[in-house]
Amino acid sequence: MGSADGGRAIVTGAASGIGRATAELLAAEGAAVVLADVNVEAGEATAAGIRERGGRALFVRCDVTSSTDCEAVVRTAVEAFGGLDILCNNAGIIRRADVVETTEDEWARVMAVNVTSVFLMSKHAIPVMAAGGGGAIVNTGSGWGLKGGDRAARYCASKGAVVKL
Repeated sequence: MGSADGGRAIVTGAASGIGRATAELLAAEGAAVVLADVNVEAGEATAAGIRERGGRALFVRCDVTSSTDCEAVVRTAVEAFGGLDILCNNAGIIRRADVVETTEDEWARVMAVNVTSVFLMSKHAIPVMAAGGGGAIVNTGSGWGLKGGDRAARYCASKGAVVKL
């Protein structure tokens, strides 16, 4: 039995990188995992790999900037696994540029993916977790959310907001 045995989890940004590793670890530790990402091919492959190793996993295409998509992911976790105990808000993007080079649309996109997604997923997950007796939410921040870095104004600002959330 693993430390997450019997848990039901959602991991955003689960098709690659830290999100994928998190989903694989949670599944290896005994959690049933819903993988949420916009990358359907990689997300499906990750979920299939978890199932091949005996884990419980399914993939849901999710634009984490959409409240409707976020709500659907939570609903899928409840319908498929009977509840929700763990939410890992991991989806994020980085676009390197300084403030002057950054357009308003570019700023808004990074904030939407990196910050608004944490709010939306949490907004829809918290009532389900509370009704089930509680749970855990983990938000992936960055050291750059504490101390900025070169040509990463919007990323640093967004991760600073995630740290505070």
